[in-house]
This record gives sequence, structure tokens and C-alpha cells, in this order.
Amino acid sequence: MEATSSPDRLVTSGIGSCIVITLYDPVRKRGALAHTMLPRIEESRMNTNPFKFTDYAVEEMVRRMRASGSRVGDLEAKIVGGADMFPSIGHSSMSVGEENVLAAKERLRKEGVGLAGEVVGGSVGRSVAFDTSSGIVTVRMKI
Repeated sequence: MEATSSPDRLVTSGIGSCIVITLYDPVRKRGALAHTMLPRIEESRMNTNPFKFTDYAVEEMVRRMRASGSRVGDLEAKIVGGADMFPSIGHSSMSVGEENVLAAKERLRKEGVGLAGEVVGGSVGRSVAFDTSSGIVTVRMKI
């Protein structure tokens, strides 16, 4: 997870069932990006890197953006990823990717941050570049 301001670009790759969440403040030209692996943090896992958990990462991103002067009402979120990288295996319940997407949307809603866009699901990997001067999130598919 990284929070920064214009003119910085934040880039990440290797997004499969993982999810990338971006927060952008167009008024202050500030942004944050997190690349998470699992939907929800559990108390038993607190001794590991908490930013690999979607719910924790969203909460902390909002906290850091507010600490730098952003208002929650100015923030807009975008999410990328949540692919089912092994669709042929078949699932009786949601895949980790679907759970990550759901966890991100739930936490954003709880924090009061609107979702401006998403590129989620499918069965291909992706990479993301986030331009903090414009808020543009560029997604490249890896087929």
C-alpha cells in the first residue's frame, strides 16, 4: 500500500485473484493504491503483513488520505482484479477473487467512499498504473 500525491504514478502487476484498490482525491491530487491478496483480516493473522487483506487495506488507505488532508466525500475508488485464475476447477462457492471484490465494495461502502469504476472478474491476469495527477487508472490484461 502506498499513498502519495501528484505527479507520482503508482504501478503494480501480477494481479490475478488479488485485487487492487485505488483511492483518488481530485481536489488535492492525492492518491493511494493497495494490492491485496485475501478478503478479510482475522485476529489470528495480525502478526503477518496486514496490507495483504482487502478490508484492512481499504480502512488504512482512507485513514491515511484523511490524515493528509483529504475529505472522505472527495474520494473516489476504483478496483481491479478478482479474477478466477482456475475456472476449470469449478467452485461450489465464491472464488477468492470474487470474495476480494465483495470485501472491497463492502469496506468502501462502510467508509463512505464511492466506487467510480471497476475492471473485475474474468480469468486473466492484469497490471495497473495509477496516475495521481489525473486519477486515471490504466489496466493491461495479461492473456
